[in-house]
Amino acid sequence: MLLTACGGGGDDDSTGSTTAAAPATASAEAMATSTADPATGSEADVTTAPDDSSAPASSGNTETAGGQTLQELLGLEDATIDTPDVALMGGADFATGIETRVPFIVLTKDGGEIVEPDGGTAEVYLAPDAQSPAAGPFTATVESLETPGARFEPGIPHSVWIADVPLPAPGPYFLVARYTVDGAERSANTSLNVQPEESTPAVGSAAPKSETPTLESTGGDLAKLTTADPPDTTLLEHSVADSIEARTPFVVTFSTPKFCQSRICGPIVDIVLDVQKRMGGTPMRFIHAEIYKDNDPAAGVSPWVTEWGLPSEPWVFVVDATGTVTAKFEGGVTPDELEAAARAAL
Repeated sequence: MLLTACGGGGDDDSTGSTTAAAPATASAEAMATSTADPATGSEADVTTAPDDSSAPASSGNTETAGGQTLQELLGLEDATIDTPDVALMGGADFATGIETRVPFIVLTKDGGEIVEPDGGTAEVYLAPDAQSPAAGPFTATVESLETPGARFEPGIPHSVWIADVPLPAPGPYFLVARYTVDGAERSANTSLNVQPEESTPAVGSAAPKSETPTLESTGGDLAKLTTADPPDTTLLEHSVADSIEARTPFVVTFSTPKFCQSRICGPIVDIVLDVQKRMGGTPMRFIHAEIYKDNDPAAGVSPWVTEWGLPSEPWVFVVDATGTVTAKFEGGVTPDELEAAARAAL
């Protein structure tokens, strides 16, 4: 999950003000969530959302906000979507027709301070422009990523806003959140590109049998196995392919703490380690696979990045004993979310 500011679509001047006539296309969204090569700044060879040059999409058959438009909901004078805060999208794999967990964070426009809404909730709306009926409201809740041992870099939020949104027809959309802070009404916006299909394995589909490396397969060469510091050795004992062959359920995180573009890969690995401890005594396996070959960004991404169609990092998947994906999380996932999903797969 790359928390790159994308305060909406169109003529984005990074101020939270955007023109509704031209929502941001997937190219901006992909930049905000792609696995880029930190050594060169160029985008790595990894599946990303395609550009969408078509006309703005309809909000489809999702529940509408009483026929109201974003212009009406936000009290805008014209079709320019201008909000006091900015939302930063935490995902890229959004496909039509699926109720999807949409993660994001909200910062103040001036100063980039983390916004904490009253009650930890917000209303979320989706629309292709300011003057079409908006879908929603959907409820977003602010969930903590804190867990024992989790280490966050300075300035990285310790929480994530999560909304379950039934995604409409493919195309570019504005996502708008409305909430109060100390009783005062506030709002934020960003862009979201809905694709025809998911790039990662769908829930209910077979997990790719990736030959991820282990302590045994590398002769204990930790430098090739993990960039976590200290090394997360308990996540390096099993491979994805071996776990599927053994018909054993597992959790796998694809993340790179050292080279992470979103800077939350480290905390996500810590969360996986914590859930592993919580589930001690169960047959659930826990696996960490890095993003780059031999942990060298110059060498390109590892085969499993392509095999799993990862458009961003980090990702966490839960797979049951039949080798079926039962849950997946892009970007930030809370310890309780992951534990519940893992126990459901036993």
